Amino acid sequence: MTTYTVGAEPRCFALVPCAGTGSRAGSFNPKQYEPVAGRPLVAHTLAALSRVPRITATLVVLAPDDEQFADELPGLEGDTLWCAKVGGATRAETVANGLAELRNRGAQPHDWVLVHDAARCLLRPAWVDRLIDACADDEVGGLLALPLADTLKGETDGRVSATVDRSGKWAAQTPQMFRLGMLAPALAFAGDNVTDEASAIEALGHQPKLVRGEFENFKVTFPGDFQMAERMLATARRGAEVRAFVPSKDFAQSQQFYSDIGFVQEFAHGDIAGYRLGQTAFLLQDFYQPQHANNFMMHLTVDDLGLFWAHLQKAGVAARYGVKLEAPQERPWGLIDMTMTDPSGVLWRIAQRMERDE
Repeated sequence: MTTYTVGAEPRCFALVPCAGTGSRAGSFNPKQYEPVAGRPLVAHTLAALSRVPRITATLVVLAPDDEQFADELPGLEGDTLWCAKVGGATRAETVANGLAELRNRGAQPHDWVLVHDAARCLLRPAWVDRLIDACADDEVGGLLALPLADTLKGETDGRVSATVDRSGKWAAQTPQMFRLGMLAPALAFAGDNVTDEASAIEALGHQPKLVRGEFENFKVTFPGDFQMAERMLATARRGAEVRAFVPSKDFAQSQQFYSDIGFVQEFAHGDIAGYRLGQTAFLLQDFYQPQHANNFMMHLTVDDLGLFWAHLQKAGVAARYGVKLEAPQERPWGLIDMTMTDPSGVLWRIAQRMERDE
């Protein structure tokens, strides 16, 4: 077991409660193990925390009978990622048991503990750094949160009973950052009914600091949240990317053409313009040789080919630009696609995405 001795400067530890069943998520597995973008949800959370240099170690608090973490994330535990099967029946009990485990591993009362929901898998290291910077010299500590933007309604028997004043109201997020020596007794005093650590600190009469969070730091809770998290992860983490250089005979006309069919222009500089549609991107260049353009082909898959075709028809691109369009049809091998030439003669094959809906 890795332990640490007392140091002059307080350290930061992360604590991730991971002992819940995720009953509201409607999933077969506990939601922390449901796949999101090809990895268990909690793997994204832990990856973000691992990229915060000021966090000494992260403790994942599992249910006593949890065998799935080791199966789903083999070999992840090490010097800076600890696991302890000491989860309780409530979040408060799980966090309290996790704090005791941190003490056993050498954490001191003056050390900071950042408690973060396993299900907030879109966390970014910059947000954690923002919280640490804001709270490092604070007497109490604080949490990421967002001021409420929506109109709030009170409810009785399924009907609006009142419109609630939203001014001065914030939606709490995580991480929530407090000193171990303050948080442990606060949880013991507040009991198991508190739903976040700030509530326990408030019960002692303290006022945690509100540090502005981000909308993307939402908690995956309900079935539809998994798809939203996957889309947002795909947008936030592009990674390596290959872009083709598409030729254009009339650079200005081709720019307008691609904007009209639905591509978004990311930039235009000199003789190059960047375009994106979802996760597809290319570079349009002010360069044209007939033999090159007439032998150039691009392939695009879309979620709804019928909708894409209808947009082309409504925009009247065939008549406006003198391009050739072939309506969608099913190919002998099962693919449904269409063809389109651009104003320079570049051929596009545009296909209906074939992945099954899960």
